[in-house]
Amino acid sequence: MIRARGLGKTYESKAGPIEAVSGLDLEVREGEIFGLLGPNGAGKTTTVRMLCGLLAPTAGQAHVEGVSVTADPDRVRRAIGLVPGDAGNNDLLTVDDELEFYGGLYGLSPAVVRERSAPLLARLDLGERREHRVGTFSKGMKRKVQLVRALLHRPRVLLLDEPTSGLDPAICEEVWDLLSELTREQGVTVILCSHHLEEVERLCERVAIIRRRLLVEGSLAELSRPAPRYRVELAEEAGELSGALEGLPVSLLGQQERELSFEPEPQAEVAEVVPEVVARLVSAGARILSLEPESRDLRTLYREVVRAPERAPEGQVPG
Repeated sequence: MIRARGLGKTYESKAGPIEAVSGLDLEVREGEIFGLLGPNGAGKTTTVRMLCGLLAPTAGQAHVEGVSVTADPDRVRRAIGLVPGDAGNNDLLTVDDELEFYGGLYGLSPAVVRERSAPLLARLDLGERREHRVGTFSKGMKRKVQLVRALLHRPRVLLLDEPTSGLDPAICEEVWDLLSELTREQGVTVILCSHHLEEVERLCERVAIIRRRLLVEGSLAELSRPAPRYRVELAEEAGELSGALEGLPVSLLGQQERELSFEPEPQAEVAEVVPEVVARLVSAGARILSLEPESRDLRTLYREVVRAPERAPEGQVPG
């Protein structure tokens, strides 16, 4: 449904060129919710703007439903519903007036807009606020209006940049259920940019983490640690225990107070090395209360990836 190859954007400035996105390859399947993650300034918003034809790439190409975003951006925009991170509202209009205005841009009559928006507004707890001016709303309420207007023309693709920002937990749940239904029942494809990792874990089967260029991409299951970490709880604070594990194919990840964690190396036989770690620790005087495996969750993966030193692309040397 969405494909990008070598996608890049470089801005010119007085200080020289600024590379916002470089050599980005993405492929998003029809009917999936794909998480696009990265720290502030990583290029997520720039990528979304290029995918919907609002920003021309300086390198590479992208297609939505087989249509080039550079050759026919108008056709691409007709297929897309967009909730940008910096979306604004017309504060002088009522909810109905704003929705009718945006619906009209897609050729929808006021009657059709009211028919389509009514169940969405009710679901997002705005059904009784249709005649209220948007300028009187909180940030979260404005965000809900932006989500409704993005769905009016029943797009095949949704590009969502922090769609639940400012929403209370109950409405977040409602939005998550709505997005799941759209993909499951209507085959809508979603790219979700979010710093809310619980949201990503709840909705996305596959994710990409970027920092100007692609760092990692795959399903959450694929990106989980193949050999789990292990956490050891000790009966009392012990001295430095790293020496006890010398020569074993494990990495001691940390020791503090009455707890330490280690990770078998990829080539290690877990069934052999874990009992040997326990035996070594006991021989060193440690009293073990428990040993539990810890698989890497999305939060841990994200932290490890974005904090890793950035590698220069082939042919370039870091400055």
